[in-house]
Amino acid sequence: MTEPMELGGRYRLLKRIGGGAMGMVYEAHDAVLDRRVAVKVLRLGHSGEPEDRLVRFRREVKALARIRHPNVVRVYDSGMHDHEPYLVMEFLDGVSLYRLVRRRGALETSTVRVIAAGLCAALAAAHDARVLHRDVKPSNVTITAAGQVVLQDFGIARLADQSVVTQANVRMGTPAFMAPESIRGAAPSPATDLYSLGLCLHLTLTGEPPLGDSDDIGPIIERAVTDGVSPLHDRGLGDAELVRLVDELCRKEPEDRPQSASEVLGRLGPVAPDAGERLTELVREFVRDDVLGHFRSVPRDSVEPQVPEDLDGAMPGPAVPGAWGLAAASSRLGSPEPAVSLSMATLQLVMANMTPGTAASKQREAVNLAMRGELPEAARLLENVISFYRAHLGADHPNTLVSEYWHAVCLARLGARKEALALFSRVSDHAGPGGTEREETDVRG
Repeated sequence: MTEPMELGGRYRLLKRIGGGAMGMVYEAHDAVLDRRVAVKVLRLGHSGEPEDRLVRFRREVKALARIRHPNVVRVYDSGMHDHEPYLVMEFLDGVSLYRLVRRRGALETSTVRVIAAGLCAALAAAHDARVLHRDVKPSNVTITAAGQVVLQDFGIARLADQSVVTQANVRMGTPAFMAPESIRGAAPSPATDLYSLGLCLHLTLTGEPPLGDSDDIGPIIERAVTDGVSPLHDRGLGDAELVRLVDELCRKEPEDRPQSASEVLGRLGPVAPDAGERLTELVREFVRDDVLGHFRSVPRDSVEPQVPEDLDGAMPGPAVPGAWGLAAASSRLGSPEPAVSLSMATLQLVMANMTPGTAASKQREAVNLAMRGELPEAARLLENVISFYRAHLGADHPNTLVSEYWHAVCLARLGARKEALALFSRVSDHAGPGGTEREETDVRG
């Protein structure tokens, strides 16, 4: 498959965001509804047994279609392209639990309760629909900007009323989070998913892999079926009730664990509102750090500004708010909660293919993203546009300044106030109070 391409006459693939045994997952744009989506494309041609893979793919579509719950990724559409099936799902703006814990380490017990409640609600909905996930792990859990915990990737899900589809030498699940009975080849049950849930929560409470940190599958599997997961009760983590529950979920034998996600959810009890707010803030901090890391890694004066003859005057400068207009322009944006995105869309291709025309187009695209609340993606896109304008038009050209202004808006919204203020000040110093508006180049369009 050549990237980017279009599926079904409406889904334009932008960037690969994941992949595995089933195929590749892409960020895409739905041209009909003008929204970002995630598209999973099954690669039958790379498998010796394409029929089995097609059965699995259809099973995932059927599994997701059975489930309607805010804690489970939504499926929008499915189809075929060049004899390869694809599945269209909601695009989740946020961070995986795996990446969050990897960067932050152990989380507060109150925050872990929020995550546990979201995952239990997702599993309860799936199990009520007679769907077993069978690959619950931190990288399959996304926490959105609003603090919503969403379970995804039902690629090896089994419908409880259908026979299992297996292949020789195909491992059903991820060893580090796979239940002992699955390793032994026994039939899965709701308790199988709950074991994996327990290991996810164990990780969030300790910041450490429950079965040890090893790239070798052998020791992990051996530990899972022999010694099992080390209990938490003597770790001094606080919240004894939560620790006891996690230890029960991690027991080796399925009959010794809680038997339903609803039971676990009931034992968790109501979640404290401030705990949910803390989880939301953790996601925003993560995304803000990502954006600032990219911002600080771009050399500000690494390229000597130059204005080639074919560019000089070719792009009239858009309106740049002066010092008097910054507050007014910011107020036009309103103050909605940002829909955080970790996706970089096609940024890897932007600088390589950028021309004066595409730079102006990317500038408008970034402003529209910012106004829709998709701040990290807008900020990253603006970084590339700013670099182009600085190199070809100069640091003080109106196109450069307006891009820096909107970049400052994004940074301010993401909480990077120091960096935003520096950019605002620079724009104000060069634009002054008499910025001239040009309707034909209004970047808000």
